Amino acid sequence: MPRLAARFAASLTAAAVAAAPAVLACAAPARAADAVHQPVTAADLGPQGPWLRLQDDPGNAGRPFGTQEVSPFADPVRFNGSLHLAVTGAAEAQQSQAAHYFTAPVAFGDIAAAPLSYDLYVRGSSTPSAIAGGANLQLPGFCGGAFTTLSFQPQLATDTQGRTGAVADIWRHFDAGGAALWRTSRAVGSFAAGSDHPFGDYVAACGGADSGAIGVIANVGRLGDASANLDTYVDNLTVDGTVYDFLVDGAATGSIHLAPTAPGGPGHPGTYDVGGTPARVGALPASVRGGGGHGGGDGCGDDTCSLAGEVVFTSPADGPYFTEVGTRLVLSRPGGLHPDDVTVTAGGEPVTLTEGPDGTLVAVVTPAAATDLAPGGTYRTSLTVTCADGSTGPVTVTAELLARGYEPLQPTGVLARP
Repeated sequence: MPRLAARFAASLTAAAVAAAPAVLACAAPARAADAVHQPVTAADLGPQGPWLRLQDDPGNAGRPFGTQEVSPFADPVRFNGSLHLAVTGAAEAQQSQAAHYFTAPVAFGDIAAAPLSYDLYVRGSSTPSAIAGGANLQLPGFCGGAFTTLSFQPQLATDTQGRTGAVADIWRHFDAGGAALWRTSRAVGSFAAGSDHPFGDYVAACGGADSGAIGVIANVGRLGDASANLDTYVDNLTVDGTVYDFLVDGAATGSIHLAPTAPGGPGHPGTYDVGGTPARVGALPASVRGGGGHGGGDGCGDDTCSLAGEVVFTSPADGPYFTEVGTRLVLSRPGGLHPDDVTVTAGGEPVTLTEGPDGTLVAVVTPAAATDLAPGGTYRTSLTVTCADGSTGPVTVTAELLARGYEPLQPTGVLARP
């Protein structure tokens, strides 16, 4: 048992033996709707905690450790980063983990009564035999006064997307409570060391005053092969009513810059009026594009309905890393739109429009080649919007960044609005 956990556990065991069952009593577990969102940044991961890396526990002195860091690699829920755990296939990097110890022990029954889950991503560059196991969600604790670590077994589970076995290069969500199989590191009660049992069985067998979890760990264990490597990301660890969200400091942003391509207000042909001064459309600042005689916003006036420009998404230097990005466009107009009302191109290619809610039109635009949006980078989509003869504006365009999450081209919540 790591020394920090051992010291904590020893005090808990002594208290449990000497005191009443209330020692392991805790508040009623929060339900999913009441789950507490707990951000975890790089500053929270280190020797001062509240999250400890393998090497931060003196009890692990001399144990080779791998990568344990908050990463910009975007998770599939908030797309704001994740926890990177990896071992590199060398003797000097055999295990990696991040551990958080509770301020008080938590009964396994209380843990089972609230959502117990996490998200897992395994890179396909990992050793094939290691991919199925991925990273474990672990609960160190006591069963009948005996210490053990319970480890969820993703290789024996079906994720909520219905996938089993070795699945790489896509995020997976695992519900780990109830019938999900967990492995005990040591013999406790009637359970043999290294055996697998539904979490509900541990709840039934380890319900006394001298039982309960003392923390939660995200772990990549030893692979049994010094040449093997495993590269994983985990996030949204949900235990006892708290969601632990690993995230970077910066946040991605979006913007839309569209302007009319046909004259509609005062000024000369091919120009657009800004405060009484004719100016070329291409010279308009973003703050005034689409304004003046064309009805305001990134839209069209009643006498023209042609727009050109771009959608821009940017991740700052300390922002997330988005994989295989795309853009979701939403077009709207008072009174609603039909696909025959407008023609849209992106990157010079025609875009298929489908009818959305409330009279909107929706399109998904992807680059010709798979494209990532990395920290410090920008992803641009050039657009034209042309209304059919007899169709009038104003038409408003909004956009959302899409990226690979549980599925390809998943909405990220990063929006671009006029």
